[in-house]
Amino acid sequence: MNKLKIAEELLKNTTPDQLGALLKNYIFNMRKLKQVKYKGEDGELARLYNCIAYIEKENFDITGWALVEIPISFCYCFYNKSTDKSFDLKVWDTGRVVPIYLDSEQDDREANSIQEAIEKYVTPNLREL
Repeated sequence: MNKLKIAEELLKNTTPDQLGALLKNYIFNMRKLKQVKYKGEDGELARLYNCIAYIEKENFDITGWALVEIPISFCYCFYNKSTDKSFDLKVWDTGRVVPIYLDSEQDDREANSIQEAIEKYVTPNLREL
């Protein structure tokens, strides 16, 4: 899947709030994002560009996945409702993207791939928090 198809699939599955608006903005500005520095709103778009480029590079099938949260500026959280699976991508200002999962203690851990992050991701039991 190319970057445009990945963004469209994420948009299709993401609620039309700020994240949906961010994905629409990304699609509209895709061509200029390769040159964007990490500042302000353009930084958010540049980090999203790097996430999508990473998904493309891994040839990960993003069908059914949604962008559900950006809890901090460099962490993008993805969720697939039909499989009840999750993974996160951290994007550093250098453009480096790292797949992340939550362990049983709810600590971030690096994975070698998106698939590994999905397999190791421990979904929090909200009753225990």
